[in-house]
Amino acid sequence: HSMMASDANAGSCCPPGSWGDLQDSSDVANQAGTALALHTGTSVYVTPANPTGTPPSRVVVMASDVFGIEGRRPRLADYIAHATQAQVLLVDFQRTQTAASAKNIKEYIKQFPWTAIEEDVNATFEHVKQVAASDAKIAAVGLCWGVWAAAQMSAQGYPLIAIAGPHPSLHVEGFAFGRDTLDLVKAIKCPTLLLPAGNDPPEFQEDGEASNYLREAFPNKSKVVAFPQMKHGWTARGDFAEPNVKEDTIKALQIITTWLNERFED
Repeated sequence: HSMMASDANAGSCCPPGSWGDLQDSSDVANQAGTALALHTGTSVYVTPANPTGTPPSRVVVMASDVFGIEGRRPRLADYIAHATQAQVLLVDFQRTQTAASAKNIKEYIKQFPWTAIEEDVNATFEHVKQVAASDAKIAAVGLCWGVWAAAQMSAQGYPLIAIAGPHPSLHVEGFAFGRDTLDLVKAIKCPTLLLPAGNDPPEFQEDGEASNYLREAFPNKSKVVAFPQMKHGWTARGDFAEPNVKEDTIKALQIITTWLNERFED
């Protein structure tokens, strides 16, 4: 299948058989948001483009996978914004250096430790402080690598009230940086929703060690919903021509936004 990541390059960041980069820009004309540059120069897709003039009281910081913020991702942001009435900021934390041409995914990811994204994280939260209501609640949605980035934000003390992550790649903490992934999970300071694909690591599955920890840490708030038929990366880059990929992307978005609404109302 031409759109699948080769197993050799997938390494153990994306499990074997994961979705590779998919250039799906069919809906670009219908995007509800607009492009913005942070003071660092980094691009952000902001949606909705024109909030009603009142500063948003709900904000979602969206951290993408390692394939940039193009393709279907702005549409995912639009859906989340619409369903939660939040302003969503989809931030290009890799500054256009996507993994599309990476020869070695492990070496590629090693270029993006916390220190490489911290400046843009700071700029993102500064921007939120400027545009949002003073008591705005901020949640994060991550895609793959973005779940690792969101976990780091929470661990470093950024004021996230929740993290939602389809096909989480929290294990890049071990795979790329040689640290204990469970230690990072234990440093997350907010309720977390994980939506693992069938080929995601066992620790993030419904009965996995990380999942169990998160549910114990935030009872009745953290949640894990597995998609055993889906492959890692499906919401961001799965081929909608394949059976159930579109349906399970919509289902994942419904679960994410219902859960985010509950967390915004906590």
